[in-house]
Amino acid sequence: MAFQGTLTFERGRIVEIIPSIGKVVIRSEVGIHTYKNAFAYPGFLDSHIHVFGYGMRITGLSFYSALSAEECCERALQHTMFRGSWLTGMGWNQELWNDSSMPTKSILDYYFPSIPVFFTRVDGHAAWVNSQALSLCGITSSTSNPLGGKIGKDSTGNPNGILIDTAMELVRSHIPDFTYAQKSEIIESSLKELSSFGLTEVHDMDVYNDVLPIFRDFAEKGALPLRVQSYIQAQNDEWQHNRLLPAGGELHRICGVKYFMDGAIGSRGALLFDQYSDDETTNGISLIEKESLLTKFKNALEEGWQIATHAIGDKANSIVLDLYSHLRTEKIADIHSILRIEHSQTVIPQDIEKFAAYSIGAAVQPIHCISDASMAYRRLGDRCSYSYPWKSLLDAGVVVGGGSDAPIESPDPRIGLDAFVNRIPFGTSEPWYGSESISMKQALDIYTNLGHQLTDIGYRRGQIQQKFDADITIYDTDFENSNRQKTLNATVLATYVAGIKRFSLPNQD
Repeated sequence: MAFQGTLTFERGRIVEIIPSIGKVVIRSEVGIHTYKNAFAYPGFLDSHIHVFGYGMRITGLSFYSALSAEECCERALQHTMFRGSWLTGMGWNQELWNDSSMPTKSILDYYFPSIPVFFTRVDGHAAWVNSQALSLCGITSSTSNPLGGKIGKDSTGNPNGILIDTAMELVRSHIPDFTYAQKSEIIESSLKELSSFGLTEVHDMDVYNDVLPIFRDFAEKGALPLRVQSYIQAQNDEWQHNRLLPAGGELHRICGVKYFMDGAIGSRGALLFDQYSDDETTNGISLIEKESLLTKFKNALEEGWQIATHAIGDKANSIVLDLYSHLRTEKIADIHSILRIEHSQTVIPQDIEKFAAYSIGAAVQPIHCISDASMAYRRLGDRCSYSYPWKSLLDAGVVVGGGSDAPIESPDPRIGLDAFVNRIPFGTSEPWYGSESISMKQALDIYTNLGHQLTDIGYRRGQIQQKFDADITIYDTDFENSNRQKTLNATVLATYVAGIKRFSLPNQD
């Protein structure tokens, strides 16, 4: 996989490959760049990310490392960016706190008695709000749970400040939007940092319609440092309401629609066959009826959309696999139609073969495994033996793409590679269900070649090969011949997208 030698680019494609030892030389219309003791790889791809969300994480109010509800509130007191009168933030995770129970509105009411507050959980599937927010949105003890959501209640039946999945929209719909300038700044910051991690392309998931013009403008101005494949919001038929259709482009392409079958494990919204091991009152939440989702799939396929569906729980994955298999067997989706499941976290063994049998791709995020292991075991118990089933998917011949789900986790591919290979949770030293670990060669293939096959672009990206797009990531490390420490400490020296240097370290040629 790692290449040393000379690569010649012309009009954005690789036209000549001359192997040699000790360095990487890039020749193009603009000159020659030499990287000593370096290794070139097909451009790294994150197959599931949220570009705008990651920009919000690095520019806005973030709680990802907060160790208590109080710390979240103290951070929020220092924040100065508001959306109208609303204070918004993201990334709290009660699993990191000494008190791992869900927070409630009471502490927010103490710190913020007179302004509405809306803080989203790390997985994006729960919100923590205060009484001001609930009051402004008319949420009371008599408000019913929306389909696919849950309003948390206290012992007296009053809203406690936690909203799960679709219940979040009862409040979010009242929050003023960012300005166009704010959105542009957020996206620009996100793309710049993602490029510095060695990424040359991302699959941007659940994209809002109102940010698409920003990506288009950046692409037309030559300001995109990496390629962006947009999978737009579709749960409520947004693409139809906004009259969107697939649209091609070299650096920005609107290619797919994104649906949700269930929520996340952390908020107990992932849909399971059986009850949660740590809460026997629930087996999760179905965010949409099967028949309704099937109709949405059919409508989208008729217009040429790629289909990406979020499924985390074992029952959610099973439902989506059955719907996809129906689309294939009934010839509604031909062999060229892209059908993919986002996350594929918990899959019963008998469902694994369905991925390959019906040409269904799996976009997985290895960092979720090492970040969530202890929490996942509390929620799932022995079902963890068939969770994060990377080796099983590959052994079955499934096309697997690797990503991060940033801003939920770090978009750094080095962490993803290490997670794939070693499967050692943060703060521990032993592999977690290590039989599902994969080799470094397989991990690299997932982050490069296979990731492009999750879209319809694998015929021209993902390999260092003549006539392929000149998308290259240059590291100082040969990952297949390095130990774990070297992998995690590898340095991105430069990236090239369409033959143009988009990122490089200072003092690099």
